[in-house]
Amino acid sequence: MPLPVTPTYERGLRDLRALSPETAELAERIALDLQPQMLATSTETLEAQLLDHLQEVAEQQTRCVTRLWDWLNAVVSAGALTPPQAAAFACEA
Repeated sequence: MPLPVTPTYERGLRDLRALSPETAELAERIALDLQPQMLATSTETLEAQLLDHLQEVAEQQTRCVTRLWDWLNAVVSAGALTPPQAAAFACEA
């Protein structure tokens, strides 16, 4: 079950797409592969974390990929993504 599409997520994705269409596409792929039911984190928090990390990537902030990688690893540890998925997403970022 992927991350649900909420109005907040749609707004955040639209804003991200205006800044970087490629990063917005990455966000969509991550959201589709995530298994939020495996996490103790609420859907709203997970959605916000995903969009925040990818906003940093779109803005090319210093160490943004390292922070994304750390977050992806936490998601992998909880079983919500596989290690190959996380590695592919981090490499693309």
